[in-house]
Amino acid sequence: MKVGYLNQPWDNSVPPYQEDSLAIWTWEVARCMARSSEVVVAGRRGVGEAKRAKWEGVRYIRFLRIPSRADRWLSAPVRRLYGLWDARRPWFASALYQLAYAVSAARTFRAEACDLVHIHNFSQFVPIVRRLNPQAKIVLHMNCEWLAELDRKMIDRRLKYADAILGCSEHVTQKIRARFPNYADRCMTVFNGVDPKQFRANGSHPEASTRGSRIVFVGRISPEKGLHILLEAFERVAAIRPDASLEIVGGEWVAPIDYIVNLSDDPIVRGLRRFYEGNGYPDYLRRRVRGPLVGRVSFSGALPHSAVVERLREADLCVVPSVWPEPFGIPAVEAMATGLPVVASRVGGLKEIVVNEVTGLLAEPDNPSVLAEAMLRLMDDRTLARAMGRAGRERAAQIF
Repeated sequence: MKVGYLNQPWDNSVPPYQEDSLAIWTWEVARCMARSSEVVVAGRRGVGEAKRAKWEGVRYIRFLRIPSRADRWLSAPVRRLYGLWDARRPWFASALYQLAYAVSAARTFRAEACDLVHIHNFSQFVPIVRRLNPQAKIVLHMNCEWLAELDRKMIDRRLKYADAILGCSEHVTQKIRARFPNYADRCMTVFNGVDPKQFRANGSHPEASTRGSRIVFVGRISPEKGLHILLEAFERVAAIRPDASLEIVGGEWVAPIDYIVNLSDDPIVRGLRRFYEGNGYPDYLRRRVRGPLVGRVSFSGALPHSAVVERLREADLCVVPSVWPEPFGIPAVEAMATGLPVVASRVGGLKEIVVNEVTGLLAEPDNPSVLAEAMLRLMDDRTLARAMGRAGRERAAQIF
C-alpha cells in the first residue's frame, strides 16, 4: 500500500525542522507507517530546500512556497470580503484558499499512485484530491472544530468525498457526528500521542524534587491558550511562593481571528477579540510581567522539539490554561509522559486527557483564582504531585 500525507500549508514535517504539533504528528506516524508501506509526505518548499528528500524510509515531495503569488494576489482584496456577511464562510474555508497548494498536492498523489491520502483539517482540499485521485481512499483528520462551526451546506458537499473522518478527541468527533448524522458511520476518534521513550524522565526528574516551584507552559502564544489568565494566576502564586518561577515555551503565532474567535458562540472566546487590537497579544503579555514578576517569568520562544522535552524534564508542574474548547492538548500528554502532574482547564479534549484528582487537576477556565489554587495545591503537596506524575506517565503510555 502507498500512503500519502498532506501537510497543512504552513507545516514542515521534515526533521529536524518540525514547527507545529501536526507536523510532528505527521513525521512520527509517517515513519511508523514506512515500516510496512510506501509513504509520501507532500508539503511546502522553503527557501533553499530541495524538492525531494528522504528520512527513515519516508519520502518528502515539496512544491511551491506557500502562499504562492496567486494566493497572495487573491488574499489581499478577497480576504477582507469573505466573512463580512457570514462568519461561517471565512476566507480560509473557501475553495479558493491555498488552491495552488491543494492542486499541487493532488497532482503529486496522482503521480505517486497513492492508495490512501490523509488530509489535516482543510475540508476544501478533499474534493480537489478526489477529482485527481478517484480510486484513492481519503481520510480527513480534524484537530479542530471547523466541521461543526463552518457553514453546514458547504461542509456537507465536501464530506461526501471523504471515506473516513477522524477526530483527535471524542469532543471533536461527537460534534461532527451530531451535525452530520448521515456521515456518522465514517467518523471515529484517534487520539494524538507521544513516544513514551522520547519523553521518559531522566535521572534528575522533579519526581525526586522537594522544591515544586518550577512551572512550565508549552504552546502557541495566542489568546485562546489563556496565557493572560495564567499570568494573573501566577501573580497570586508568586505572592505566596517566593521560590516559584514560570517559563513560557512557544512561538508567537497568534491564531487569526477568523479561525477561532469569529466562529465561536462562547462568550469567553468571543471576548478574546480585545486582544486583536493594539500592539498584539505577545506584547500585552510582556507588559504584564512587571514588579515582583520580573526575573521570575521567562519567555523562551519556539524551541526544537527535543528542547521542549528537556524543559518538561526540568519542571515541577505543567499548566494548560486554555480558555477555548481545546480540541486535544498535546502538551498535556507530553507532560504526563514525562511524569509531570498537569493543571489544565476543564474544557474540550483536555477532559479526556487529564483525569481529575488522578493525573492532575482540572480547573474552571478563565478563572485566575481557581487556577492559582490548583497550582498552589500541587506545589505545596509534593507527595500528591509525585503520585499524579506517576499516574500520568502510566496513562500516557497506555492510551496516548
